[in-house]
Order: sequence, then C-alpha cells, then structure tokens
Amino acid sequence: MSAYIRIKDLHKSFHNKGEVNHVLSGIDLEINKGEIYGVVGFSGAGKSTLVRCINRLEEPDSGKVWIGDTEITALNKKQLTLRRQKIGMIFQQFNLFDSMTVSQNIAYSLKLVGTSKKQITAKVDKLLELVGLSDKKNAYPGSLSGGQKQRVGIARALANDPDVLLSDEATSALDPVSTLSILDLLEHINDELGVTIIMITHELEAAKRICKKIAVLENGVITEKGNTRDIFLDPKSNTGKIFLEVYKEFSQENTFTGGGGI
Repeated sequence: MSAYIRIKDLHKSFHNKGEVNHVLSGIDLEINKGEIYGVVGFSGAGKSTLVRCINRLEEPDSGKVWIGDTEITALNKKQLTLRRQKIGMIFQQFNLFDSMTVSQNIAYSLKLVGTSKKQITAKVDKLLELVGLSDKKNAYPGSLSGGQKQRVGIARALANDPDVLLSDEATSALDPVSTLSILDLLEHINDELGVTIIMITHELEAAKRICKKIAVLENGVITEKGNTRDIFLDPKSNTGKIFLEVYKEFSQENTFTGGGGI
C-alpha cells in the first residue's frame, strides 16, 4: 500500500542577521491513510516547522511533500488555498477569535468558502455534538476552560471535512485531565471520520497513548521511526533514550494505555 502522506528530502532554514539556522535537514517520512502518526522531539527540534511545511504555512527550501496524488510543494497559490481547505490544523494556543461565539468560531472557515447559512448551522451543530460542546454554542472563548477551547479548535479544524488533521502541540497548554480528554477525542475522531492525524508533541505519554507509529526528530533530522512500541522498548536515538527515562519516571505515578501502548 502506497503511503498517503509522503515527505521526501525536505529542507528548511531560517536566516537572521547573516546567520543561517538549518531547522530541517533532509526529512523523509511516509504516513499511511487513517493513521495517527506522532512526531516527537524536544523544543527546537524542528517539529512545528515540519508540520507547517506540510501545508506550506512555511515554504520549504527544497524537497517535496505529497498528500495522496497531489504534490503540495508544486501547487500555485490558488491551488494551495483550495487544497488547504482539506488540511485541518489544531494549534497549541487555540487561536480562537475572542469576540466571536463558539459557533461563530467554528463557522468562520465555512463562511469563507461560501457555505449557505442553513448548511453552516447544521454543520456547526453536528461538530459541537462531536466534540461534546452542544451546550456552549453561544458562549465566548473567555468563559471556557483550556480543554473546552481546544475542543472548539478541533471542531473548527474539522469544519471543511479535512482528510488530514495537523495537531501542533495540541495538549501542551492543558492540564493532565484535559490532555487525556483531548487525546481520547482525537482518537474518537480518527475512528469515526477516518481522518489521518499527524500529532506533533514533546509529551511522550501523549504519543504513547494514541500513536501506533512515531518519528523522533532531533536537531532537524529524523533519528528513528517505526512502531511506537518498538521505539519505546529499545530506543536508538539520544532523544528516544532520554524520552524513555522521563517516561519511566512519569509512569511510576501515572498509567497511560492506548494505541501505541507497551
């Protein structure tokens, strides 16, 4: 089976005052349709840059990205705008409009593409039910908890029926209980909708809970990738070994189970 998302020899650098910072150096990655795939690494490893190159919020210096049969890196501006409608993104800090209600936040992208009011109302109600916030339809973000805000962010990311969902540290700003509820929701969405999820995280317990496969990113290079269980049992990279030690300490007080469990 051919991979649904393919990344080939991806490079990205940033330039600042004459200095070049090589953030991604030759990334190769394949993700199958319907997977929840984790990309893990410490802060500064290049995780967020990688996920933003997939939908070209950041332009790669070189390399190619395919989603299905479409080479994302070859699209012109108009083509990219259309394709992005089917690539949902969840942000660490929610990125909600404080002056809009929950329903208005979810409806925003639907309005941009000219969806009718009747269709918007039906879709928003359906998404609110999916994320468990039907009673918060007319609430404003300021009255919501962090976990509730992220549920709104997830609903908004799903508004245009994406085939790919990019989760950039979606649980990093949440407390442990909210983190668990969001991970369970993402897993439920994956089961219900079949959407392919790329989960960027530095939280090993989050990757272990719902990712069957992971790639470890270290200084802009993938140092190992494969089944979550195999990497946790016998990490080869420095990052993987440090993660495992942290996980062992964490697991003395908490127990996580899930798709990538060991």
